[in-house]
Amino acid sequence: MLNFLKKPHPFIFNAYSVAIPGVASFLIILLLAPLDFKGMEITQRSIYALCIGGFVSIIIFSTVKLLQKLFPTVTQEDRWTIGKEISLFLLVVLLITLGIFLGIFILYGTHESAWQLFVKTAFISICISFFPIVILVLFEQYLQQKKQFKYAQQLTQSLKAENQKLQTEKQHETTSDQQLQLKAENGKVELQLFASELICLQSDGNYVEVFYEIDKTVHKKLLRNRLKSLEEFLPKTTFFRCHNRFIINGNYIVHVTGNARNLELTLRGMDATIPVSRSKATQISEFIQTL
Repeated sequence: MLNFLKKPHPFIFNAYSVAIPGVASFLIILLLAPLDFKGMEITQRSIYALCIGGFVSIIIFSTVKLLQKLFPTVTQEDRWTIGKEISLFLLVVLLITLGIFLGIFILYGTHESAWQLFVKTAFISICISFFPIVILVLFEQYLQQKKQFKYAQQLTQSLKAENQKLQTEKQHETTSDQQLQLKAENGKVELQLFASELICLQSDGNYVEVFYEIDKTVHKKLLRNRLKSLEEFLPKTTFFRCHNRFIINGNYIVHVTGNARNLELTLRGMDATIPVSRSKATQISEFIQTL
């Protein structure tokens, strides 16, 4: 369960994020008239629906903006997770509940205890908020998926010319003749190869897995070092830190795919795809254009 909550999730906040829950709340109260709203006449229900819909939109906008200002690191796209998305949802529902509760208590009072009124308000708020938020999440996921898919297609198209060049051994050998020396943290040279032979590097705790190709065969070597230390010795025109755990050789990229969470790279000779951090999505495009 904990691993599920830590999974990356796209942090999406735009005009739809504010408008859709408000409009959906308005329509649910006006047309479906759930719970106590059913006994109200249409004019009164319309006023309540309009006020609650507007209040929902204001709460969502204010909450997200406040979180971004107070906790800018937490709300970064690369650090946003499913757990944080659920927490944000619960926080918004709690604030909506408190707002509606205080509005009813101050304007109309109650014959019930404050706690009973709060519980009742919370139940109503959850029932009304659930469907608008689900609609919003699905809609945002759809737009993000569509956007990422189109972006990935554009990147793949830009790779075609380069990929065609790399099909021949001659082009592969002349991509770069710079010789690299990959050292362990004690300074000892563990691997010596040409830049054109190095496919990618993957951080694995205190070690780095080095994937390289010699005579069309992919090899792997484990070095005790930090990825950041090795990155300093790699030519930036050829290698790109696409993720906090990965550095890739741009000349090995053959395909780019995208989903609502992030972009993924398919490298020639590698079975698994390589993730691209959401903060690096724009940079990877610029990097590919310079290859």
